[in-house]
Amino acid sequence: MMMYKLLFFLHKSNDDSLYHHFKDVTIKNLSRIKGKEIKIAKVEDNLLLDEKYSHFCEIDTPSRDEMDKLMNTKAGKELNKDLKNFHSDITIISINYGIDN
Repeated sequence: MMMYKLLFFLHKSNDDSLYHHFKDVTIKNLSRIKGKEIKIAKVEDNLLLDEKYSHFCEIDTPSRDEMDKLMNTKAGKELNKDLKNFHSDITIISINYGIDN
């Protein structure tokens, strides 16, 4: 099974504007990229990590090439542009199920 995922974790903060930005800008761009609604999940616990997270979302495609194509769309470019200013408030992890260990 091949699959490629991007995981987005919003850093925990007392600044409510960061959550609203994540919800209103990041998630909307991800939904436009995927062509369907992307849901936000609340992170309930990550005690073993130094960085604390409040919310999470993910998008997936069958392969990294497909993800690259989506990220080169207008919405993908808008997301990348926004992330240049928002990157210090989120952690993004790429997962590739298509590579043998």
